[in-house]
Amino acid sequence: MPIFLIGVGLLFGFLWYFGAESARTKRIIGTVLTIGVTSLSIYYFQSLGIKKGIELRGGVAVSLRLQAADDGTPITETAVQEAIKVLERRLNAGGTEELIIAPQGDDRIFLQIPGVGDEAVERIIEEITKSAKLEFSLVHEQSFALADRVASGAEIVPGWRALPNSEAGMENEVDYYLVKKKSDMSGYSPTKAQAQLTPSGWVILVDFDSEGTERFAELSKNYRRLMGIIMDGEVLSAPEFSSPDPIYGTVQISGGSFTRESANSLASALENPLQNPVEVLSLNQISPTMGKETVKQGITAGVSGLALTMFFIVIYYRFGGLIALVGLLVNICMIFGSMAMFGFTLTLPGIAGIILTIGIAIDSNVLIYERLREEMAAGKSLPTAIKTAYEKAFSAIIDANLTTLITAIILFLVAMGTVKGFAVTLTVGILTSLFSALLVTRVCYGWIVDTGKIKKLSFMNLIPERQFDFLGKRKICMIISVIAVIASIIVVPSMDPRGVDLKGGHLIVIKSAGDMTVQQVEESLGDLDLGGKIVVQKQHPLNSDDEFISIRSPENAAATIESEGGDKRNPTADLIVAELVKDLGIDQANAETESVGSLIGGETLKKSAWALLLGMAAIMLYVTIRFEFAFALGAIVALVHDLIIVLGIATLCGREVSLITVAAFLTIAGYSINDTIVVFDRVREGLQTKRGDVRDIMNYCLNATLARTLLTGITTAITVMTLLLFGGPALNNFAFTIMLGLIVGTYSSVFVASPIVLWWARRTRTNLRREVLDSEQSKVGPADQSGPTGAAASDG
Repeated sequence: MPIFLIGVGLLFGFLWYFGAESARTKRIIGTVLTIGVTSLSIYYFQSLGIKKGIELRGGVAVSLRLQAADDGTPITETAVQEAIKVLERRLNAGGTEELIIAPQGDDRIFLQIPGVGDEAVERIIEEITKSAKLEFSLVHEQSFALADRVASGAEIVPGWRALPNSEAGMENEVDYYLVKKKSDMSGYSPTKAQAQLTPSGWVILVDFDSEGTERFAELSKNYRRLMGIIMDGEVLSAPEFSSPDPIYGTVQISGGSFTRESANSLASALENPLQNPVEVLSLNQISPTMGKETVKQGITAGVSGLALTMFFIVIYYRFGGLIALVGLLVNICMIFGSMAMFGFTLTLPGIAGIILTIGIAIDSNVLIYERLREEMAAGKSLPTAIKTAYEKAFSAIIDANLTTLITAIILFLVAMGTVKGFAVTLTVGILTSLFSALLVTRVCYGWIVDTGKIKKLSFMNLIPERQFDFLGKRKICMIISVIAVIASIIVVPSMDPRGVDLKGGHLIVIKSAGDMTVQQVEESLGDLDLGGKIVVQKQHPLNSDDEFISIRSPENAAATIESEGGDKRNPTADLIVAELVKDLGIDQANAETESVGSLIGGETLKKSAWALLLGMAAIMLYVTIRFEFAFALGAIVALVHDLIIVLGIATLCGREVSLITVAAFLTIAGYSINDTIVVFDRVREGLQTKRGDVRDIMNYCLNATLARTLLTGITTAITVMTLLLFGGPALNNFAFTIMLGLIVGTYSSVFVASPIVLWWARRTRTNLRREVLDSEQSKVGPADQSGPTGAAASDG
C-alpha cells in the first residue's frame, strides 16, 4: 500500500508539473519531485538493501528428482522441461530473481537460488514440493463423528477417506474431514488464481475454464452440504453451500491461517501445478560463483569507466556537463532505490547493465545539448535557447525511449527467466533516465539560467562541421552489410558458440573436498582447452560440516565415446578429473559426473523468441504511426542486421554465448533501435521544414545528428572499454559483445537504416514528405506549407 500511494503521489506531481503554466511553479514542483524521489530512493536503498545474486553472495543449491505421476506415466524429457517451467513460474513470477535451473540426468533438476538464508529454506522447499493438484469433494454428513475414528483405523466407511485439516490445532477446528475417495471434481487446473485481502483475512480466488466452471456449478447444487477443498491430500477448507442456486464464476478458498506470503505462494502453486511430484535429494549452501577479488575488479572497472564518462561530459560541455552530472547522480539513486523497493536481485551482469544503462542515459543530455548548441548559434538568448532545445529534443527522446520501453514490456509479459529479469532492469533504467534528463536537468537550468544567474554557455566542439554524402555511399555499404550478414548466418551454426549455460554440459561433484579452494581448482584447470568457460563452486549440506566442490563444464567437441566394455564415458569430464588428481591429489573415486542441461530451457528460448518478434512488430506499428512505414522497415532491418553481425563477429573471435552475453545482445537491440529512432526523428523534422530533394534532406539530417551519434558512442564506449580492459574475465565477454554492438549499431543507423528508408520510398513511389506532413499537419507552419511539398523521392 505505501508503494501504491507513493506511485499515485508521483503521478499527480508529474501531471501538475507538466500542466503548470508558470515557470516558477514548474521549478518549485520539479524541485519537490526531485528531492522527494531522491530521498525516497536513498531511504529504500539504505533500509531494505539489494538482494545479491549467485555470483556475488551464493545461495542454496537444490537437487530434485521427479517422481512418476499418479497414472504411472514414466518420466520423459518433456516432463522434466514442464516441471522446470512450473518451478520457474512459482519461484520467479515477478522476474526479479536470478534463478539457475536446468535438467540434470534423466529425471533430476539442478536448481540454485541466490541470496537465500536458512530462515527462507523451509518456505522454498514447501513451494518446490507442492504438487498443487486441486480437488473438490463433498464431506460426509457425519464427518465430525466419524473422521477421527476412520483416520485412526478404528472404523472403515466404504468409499470414504479421512484427510487431515490444514487448520488443525486452531480454535474450533477439527483434525480430519471424511471425504469421498473418488473426488467429485478433480483434474481441473485453475486458469487464474490470486490472493486477496478481505475483512475476514486473506483468501484465494480461483477461476476455471468453461468446462471446470460447469462442473463446479453442478457440484454446488448440494445445498447445506460441506465441500472439502483438497490440495495434495490435505483439506484447505470445507465451506458450506449456503444457497440452493448453482455457483458460477470465481471460487473462494479461505483459511484462518493464511498470511500474505502463504496466500500468494498457494495461489502461484495452484496456477502452476506440478504434473509429476518432486523429491528433494539434497540441499546445500553454495559459495559465490566468483571470488571477492573478481567481483571487486569488475565493480572497480565499471565505476571507473562511469567516472571517466562523467569526466568527459563535464570537460566537453563544461557547466552544462555539471548539470548533466546532477541528473545522472539522481538517476543512479533512483535505479538502486527502485531495485531495493521492488526486491530485484543484483548480479554481476546486472551491475554491468546498470553502468551501461547510465552510460546510454547520457544520450538524452547529448541530444539536448547539441540542440542547445544549434539554438545558441542561431543567435537566441540563453533562456530561449534552452527552452527551445528541450522542446525540440523532447520528441526524439520520447520516441527513442518509448520504442525500447515497448520491447521491455513485451519481454516482461511474454519471456521467462533471465530475459524477463533483463526486461525489469531495462524498464527501470528507461523510466529513471527520462525523469533525470527531462525534469531534473530542466529544473536545474530553471533555477540557474532563467533567474539570470548565468548569461552564457560554451561547449567544446571536436566534431567536424563539413557535410558528408552518407547516402552516396549506400550501395557499397549495403553490399558490405549483405555479405557480412550472409557470412554470419553461415559461421554461427557451423562453429556453435553456445557455452555451458545455453547448451548444457557436465556437472562434476567432488566429495570430501577438504581444504581445496575454488581458486585452486580454477588454476588447475586454467590451461585445459575445455571448449568454453567452467563454473566452480564450493558447497556444503545444511547443518553439516561436509564440503564439496562442484564444476560445471561445457560439452567439448569430442562426443561421448563407448569403451570396449560397453560403458560410456566423456573425455571432457575424464580430462577434468585426471587433471585434478594430478595437481591436487583428489581421490578419483570421490568424483561423480552427470550431464546437466541448458540453463535456458527450450520453453524459455521459445517464449523469448516470441517476445522479441512481438517487440519488433510493436516497434514497427509504433514507428509506422509516428513516422511512416518506410522508417519502421529501416529500423527493424537495422536491428536484425546488428544482432546477426555482432553474433557472427563474436563467434569468429572465439567468444562463447552465455547468460551474460544474452543480456549483452538484448542491450544491443535496445541501443540499436534507440540510435536509429533519434536519427529518424531528425529526418522527420527535416522533411517538415526543409525544401528540396528528399535524398539531400536526409543527408543533411544525418550530418546534423553526426555529433550526437559520435558523442553517444564515445561516452558509452569509455565505460565499456574500461570493463573490457580491466573488468577481468567475468565481464570480458559482456564488454566485448557490447563494444561490437556500439560499432555496428552506429554504422547501421547511418548506412543501413536510412538507405532502407530511401530505397523503400522509391520502390513503392511513396512521397515521404507528403506522408510526414499529413501526420504532423498540426505542427507545420505557414512558411513550410508554401514550399513545394510534392517533391519526388529521387536523387535529383
